[in-house]
Amino acid sequence: MNAPANPKVVRRATTPDDLQLNAAAEALLASLDPAVRPHELMAKFPRIVNRIAELWRRPVQLDKYFDELLVVDSTRQRNGFPLKILTELTELKEYYQRKAFPTAHGVWDQATGSDRTDS
Repeated sequence: MNAPANPKVVRRATTPDDLQLNAAAEALLASLDPAVRPHELMAKFPRIVNRIAELWRRPVQLDKYFDELLVVDSTRQRNGFPLKILTELTELKEYYQRKAFPTAHGVWDQATGSDRTDS
């Protein structure tokens, strides 16, 4: 059986977007309802906020990204997020799916074209 890969070796090189919020993320954050603005996430994980901003208008891809962030994968050597970060991510995901890009709930929603699709 092979030993798991060392995550520090597998990671890509750090970029400026990993260390600070970019313009797209700043614009997204300014547009959000203050109640769901992820302050801890912004401060501790700007790269994640930048990625969310990049995917904001692509519901299928952003839903997948939220799931990757929120689901613990025991095969990867990742510590997971502190509770405050998890709470902010969960609230942001719910806001996104209910307000920004509502999810279709049934056949009639899909028939009228109000389902979540990438365009």
